[in-house]
Amino acid sequence: MFNRNAANKCLSKLALIILNIIVIACICYFAVSSSSFSLVAKSFSLICCLFILVVVYGKKRFESWICKLINRLGCRNTLILIILLGFSMRLLWILLVPTIPISDFGLMYEYAKEIQQGNFTGFHNYAYFARFAHDTITVLYFSIFYNLKSNPLIIIKFMNVLFSTLAIYYMYKIVEQIYDVWLGLLAAFLLAIFPPFIMYNSQTMSENIAITFYLISVYYFMLVINKKKKFHGNELRNLCFCGLALAMANMFRMVGSVFLIAYIMYLILFRDVRKLYFLMPFMLLTYFIPIFLISSILIYNGITETHLWNSKEPIWTSVLKGTNFESNGHWNVEDAKLPEIYNHDPDKITQASKQIIKERLLNASPQKISTFYLYKFGSEWADPDMSAYEWATKNIPESSPTANLIRKLKSEILIVTTLFYLFLLYFSIKSLLRNRDRPEEISFFLLLFCGFVILLLITEAQARYAFVISWIFIILAIGGLKGRHVTDFKIQRSRSIKYSDLLRFLLSNGLS
Repeated sequence: MFNRNAANKCLSKLALIILNIIVIACICYFAVSSSSFSLVAKSFSLICCLFILVVVYGKKRFESWICKLINRLGCRNTLILIILLGFSMRLLWILLVPTIPISDFGLMYEYAKEIQQGNFTGFHNYAYFARFAHDTITVLYFSIFYNLKSNPLIIIKFMNVLFSTLAIYYMYKIVEQIYDVWLGLLAAFLLAIFPPFIMYNSQTMSENIAITFYLISVYYFMLVINKKKKFHGNELRNLCFCGLALAMANMFRMVGSVFLIAYIMYLILFRDVRKLYFLMPFMLLTYFIPIFLISSILIYNGITETHLWNSKEPIWTSVLKGTNFESNGHWNVEDAKLPEIYNHDPDKITQASKQIIKERLLNASPQKISTFYLYKFGSEWADPDMSAYEWATKNIPESSPTANLIRKLKSEILIVTTLFYLFLLYFSIKSLLRNRDRPEEISFFLLLFCGFVILLLITEAQARYAFVISWIFIILAIGGLKGRHVTDFKIQRSRSIKYSDLLRFLLSNGLS
């Protein structure tokens, strides 16, 4: 008979090892980066550290004060204030930081203009978006805004702000399902001020949309697994929404398979197996059918030549780059040229990639391989803002009045993001050490987290690839922030805060 407690312990121990390595890597990253800090930056760093220590050691008094404040304002008003705070910070960032789309983001933004004019050659033959078909939906999404304006960059950025703000609400809903309203509000606040979720809004990246849909999918999955009643219409509806949201998210950032595997594994390991025959088909159908239909429509209308999940450049090229010892698993010219050498023939590219990967791993010593993957892992997770500052500020025009200020504040921004990241990691570790009162649903997030760790270890390494799952540190940290006395301190609430409640409140106060 399967032992759920044993599975929980194994997951917790594995996650603890991973999180501790990330903490060490983050500290090393900060130590190297801070070696060139000015005296002002070092003083600022010390002040921030002292503030964090005061908050941590005065947690009980701080929580009590916050609970009283929430009771005075009311849960709904508190959530609205948190959402408005998150929205304001994101809006202010995109207005003050004139980020220019670069690299893949620049290609997607620029080619969207061609799409609006009816030119789909970028999706044909061996053009960039034919080779990387997973970017198709994002490019088509950007093209919509060219109907409104010849240079719709600010509109796209504003839409990023709206999606990111909506993510705050769903973070609240997820944690409220797992714990309670108080911790849901705390999670929403942490996501509202999480630096990469502010800075990345000014870049044209698909994750800004995808993350929100992934959170929506997770929320509906939480509704299903938290239900103690027998299977009925509401659960069927929730499963359908879970699958549909996952499909939408996957079309913008194709890592949905990791979520799907985590869903299935959680149901198998931690729920009644007999219900799987009822649960699985609805989730799978509502996930696969929309993706297949949209992909088929695009092919039928001559927009694309292959399905969205079947790029003309095989996934093995990403795995190949991820095994390059000289580049530490990052992008490199040597591996990037392989498709051209074989005239973009998928079969030959796949065969050659597998052969090179095999030779690299077999010819390297176990020590070299372990050192390589340890360094690669650290480089993927050590950056506290997932390279958000770099992608948001690179190539900012010198004429911009805020450009010089943003560059001067680089050290201070790194300090804040590092301390915030370490704060989340510390309480995530603390949460995993508390086995007795940890909700079983946290096991799902551990499965999901470990799945992404494996995925990023296998494929090409970039710090920004961790951004799509970085919100998970907030959910893990909440368990460590939860104090026993908080459950005794009653927060006045009659029911959970619904999305319709927020809309009704905003509309009645003249906000839209």
